Amino acid sequence: MTGFAKLNRPWLHFMVLGLVFYAVQATLLPAPKTVVGPLSAGQVSALQTQWETSTGSQPTPKQLQGLVNVALDQAMLLQHALALNFHLYDGIVYQRLIRNMDFLQLSEGQSEAERFDQAIALQMHLDDEVVKRRLIQLVEQQLALARPALVPTADEISAEFERRQAVLVQPPTYSFEHVFFGPARAPAVAVIAASILDAGLDVEAARALGAPFLQGHQFLGQTPDQLQRNFGHDFVAGLEQAQRESAATVNPNAGYWLGPIASAYGLHLVWLTNHEAARNLSLPEVAGQLRHDLGYAAQKRSLACAIAALRKGYIVQGWTPQAPAANHPAGCS
Repeated sequence: MTGFAKLNRPWLHFMVLGLVFYAVQATLLPAPKTVVGPLSAGQVSALQTQWETSTGSQPTPKQLQGLVNVALDQAMLLQHALALNFHLYDGIVYQRLIRNMDFLQLSEGQSEAERFDQAIALQMHLDDEVVKRRLIQLVEQQLALARPALVPTADEISAEFERRQAVLVQPPTYSFEHVFFGPARAPAVAVIAASILDAGLDVEAARALGAPFLQGHQFLGQTPDQLQRNFGHDFVAGLEQAQRESAATVNPNAGYWLGPIASAYGLHLVWLTNHEAARNLSLPEVAGQLRHDLGYAAQKRSLACAIAALRKGYIVQGWTPQAPAANHPAGCS
């Protein structure tokens, strides 16, 4: 039998034609894309409510669409994680679903593996928010590894410093001790303060004339923002004003009394021991922070580009481009 005769087999012809047909079908008729979305009216309303709760205002149409886009991207990432069977092999998901089964007492006497299999059969992984967030996180980690962001160069750090130099400022700091007087003693505070000054009492002796203060009596190197958390806005404004008014008449190298200064809690007679004025920061002082900021921004752009590329493999209904935005990055290669 010649070589050509060996090829003259009907079953062989059938196999070859089948392979050709499969290749043509895969090229001309690719598998349909998975459809994600659109969000239901209830889901959109929930996003709007979350925005209003966190900001105190209603989202604009553009802001609401941005929220919708993020929610749709997360739904797509979840679908991708499920397609890759991440829910079947991740240890955190495994333990979470077993705990859910134990809590619901649905699998008494079963092994962990049996409880996990039953949880999957019941599709618990699709209803548990912790599991869904974990699966989305796993996909984002995979995308980040496949598309790592570039490390900021020294020139980029220097350029970022020049761009942000006006706002790279070390805020003023205050170091002081204080004597606290509650609201009930407010009418007598002026007289008590005058007696402290006339007698030349030190802060320790003067504190005996005041009341305990829950946050403490000594504060070192505090910025206005830090002080505001402990005393409130009015105290910070009063302290700043009193320091400015006294700066020309006191020895800045020695402690001196300010006040009484009102706070959200009462009145304070302040013994100011040190004040450092605000100043511009130098490049060496902020290089580490700038490197971190640039690296973080690069990672966000890289992940956004990876998600945009992944989106091409899905039909995401309700997703609307919003350029420029983190979920519609420009310049993705």
